[in-house]
Amino acid sequence: MAFEELDDFEQERAVKEWLSNNWLTIAAGIALGIGGLWGYGKWQLAQQEKSYTAANDFVQMEQVLSLGEVAEADKMIAEYTEKFGNNIYAIKARMMAAGELVKKDDMAAAKAQYKAVIDAKPDKAIAEMARLRLARLLVADGDFVNALAQLNLVQSKAYQTIVEEITGDVHLAQGELAKAKDAYQLALNEGEGYSGRQIVEMKLADVKAAE
Repeated sequence: MAFEELDDFEQERAVKEWLSNNWLTIAAGIALGIGGLWGYGKWQLAQQEKSYTAANDFVQMEQVLSLGEVAEADKMIAEYTEKFGNNIYAIKARMMAAGELVKKDDMAAAKAQYKAVIDAKPDKAIAEMARLRLARLLVADGDFVNALAQLNLVQSKAYQTIVEEITGDVHLAQGELAKAKDAYQLALNEGEGYSGRQIVEMKLADVKAAE
């Protein structure tokens, strides 16, 4: 007989009997529920505190980098990564450190930072930005094979202007003027609004003059 078919008295008796037979299960469920809520709240609070600490530590790294203290910042980044892993703050700090190292002409250390960013497997946009900057440094070192390998891994259309520009730089360095001219022209065709457009135009003009 379905429960809803019972009259009020029978329903009351049935409920009392069910409660009597299942009170231990109910009590355990309530206890687990309360414990789960308390545990979740505690976990959530711990996560918030961890996020605050991570952000605060990043601000300290940022301040050290702004002073050009790259060696100290690198040590802080290593300690930070050990504590919090390769989160967005660690990746941003490495990108900033690489920029400062380029200013100091320490290209080997800058390349190491960009490689560390790529190895951390950040989101696609950041990874491709790191690859482009690494490619420029590889071109400057004459490591054209690895520079082109990095460029081949950049798939976003938004970066194609820069890819073509750096490809042109590789061909120019190798004395392949026709290929360099084509690459620079492609960069200009793709790069309306590109902040480095004037530089690409100058490179193209120099290649045409050299032909």
